[in-house]
Amino acid sequence: MKTLSLPLALAVAALAGAQGGMPMPPNDLPKWLDANGADHLFYKPAPYNWAIDRIPAFAKDMYATGVGHAMAYEALVRGESPQLETKVYDQIHWVLKHQPTKPVDEGAISPTFQRQYGALEKVFDWAHTLHFQTIDVLAHPGWTDERREQEIEALWKFYTTQPYAITGAPMNMVFLDSFPYSGKFRAQFPKVNGLFWGYHWLQTVNYDMLFRVPVKDQAPQYAVIGERYHDAELYKTDRDFMPMTAELSPRFAKRFPMIANAFDNLHMLHDNVNDILVEPSLNEREKQEQVKIAIYRVLASTHQNEDWEDTEGKENTLHDHRHPMSMPGMGWMKGTDGDLMWMSGMGWMDMSVCAHCQIPFPDGPVWGATVSANGWTMTVRCMMCARDMASETPGKAIIRAATEDPARLLVLISDEEGNWTSNIPGVVFLEKAGDHPECSDWSRAFTSQAAFDKFIAETPELKGTASLSLTEWAQLNNGTPDTFRRIDKPNPYKP
Repeated sequence: MKTLSLPLALAVAALAGAQGGMPMPPNDLPKWLDANGADHLFYKPAPYNWAIDRIPAFAKDMYATGVGHAMAYEALVRGESPQLETKVYDQIHWVLKHQPTKPVDEGAISPTFQRQYGALEKVFDWAHTLHFQTIDVLAHPGWTDERREQEIEALWKFYTTQPYAITGAPMNMVFLDSFPYSGKFRAQFPKVNGLFWGYHWLQTVNYDMLFRVPVKDQAPQYAVIGERYHDAELYKTDRDFMPMTAELSPRFAKRFPMIANAFDNLHMLHDNVNDILVEPSLNEREKQEQVKIAIYRVLASTHQNEDWEDTEGKENTLHDHRHPMSMPGMGWMKGTDGDLMWMSGMGWMDMSVCAHCQIPFPDGPVWGATVSANGWTMTVRCMMCARDMASETPGKAIIRAATEDPARLLVLISDEEGNWTSNIPGVVFLEKAGDHPECSDWSRAFTSQAAFDKFIAETPELKGTASLSLTEWAQLNNGTPDTFRRIDKPNPYKP
């Protein structure tokens, strides 16, 4: 077991608020945290920049999230918090309904906030740049999936070269939400906090919409996601916790866990700042000090060269980098036990098994599918589980599924009546019911009849099995499998 050096151990204790009071600053705060002057960093030069504009509705919604954050922060630092749930909320809501068509400089909207918290704005801006450039890569046409993934890895390296970078380590979210000020903002301003967490839902759900999805098939998904965002996700005031990247984009988070963690750490920093700014026991000087400490906690430099798996003796400290065993792209959540965690809207879920049949995922590179419905995204092991789970959920749904061709992802979109459309016109399905632990063998999607015939010819036990068209497949429904067992434990977020 590694031991912490004395200075680092003292920093951990101080940042944790060891005496039950407000966290104290460590001795090694970066000098730039005291420099509030403008120091904007810009995009990595690349041909894909602003490819997000290929999905105009999505781009405008994303641009509006920055405006909403800036308007709220400006009101807070100007002493206008009594108007936050009324006048300011209405102003933000108007922007969310009349979105800008181009990115907006948040400093022009929140000059007072930027003067007082310029260092924080640098951290926010740099992380938002990573957000947008990652999206741009995924929306850029003409590249293979392999080429896009190489560029995203290069973007991460580019991002982490700067002092303002947020760590990609899986931070313990319970620890980060345990300070004396934690929860003050969401309790006092539930409507505006709902908007903030709605932004974070949009900023994390989009990656699986784009990841390894043909560019032509991205915008049709946003017709469903954008509707859900505006109709429901922006106005939720009863979430147990902020949306997490791996909950909403599990495929992307599994491939890029460090980026997923960084986005979650960014959003937790937002929550910490929100809480600090409305903490009545702090004066302005103390608020600025606490914001610097909150920044320090999540910086990449603070966690440099640390071993994620070396958590012994670091539980509930700054360097607690635990994560659910099967999800390195998600920091430790309240009540988590191994792979078991609470998900808002779903209850207790075992993240190492199929969300529908609760059978462990098969070994090998072929995965089944994800189902996005009712604001959540879950991973399942076969097409049957995907269809039946979507059918059990009211409203529109999106299934993203593997086919026999690793380069061709199947995207199915349903309307409220359960009518499915496919991005692969000739898609056919195999479904020859058998023992459920083998469902990933006998419940699959194929890009063509020829591909199906080839698979059947090479699989003697399936000889004579006929393919199903999309219409035939969609009409089947086996209901909840016998293997499903609801986990009966109380919500850890409720007293």
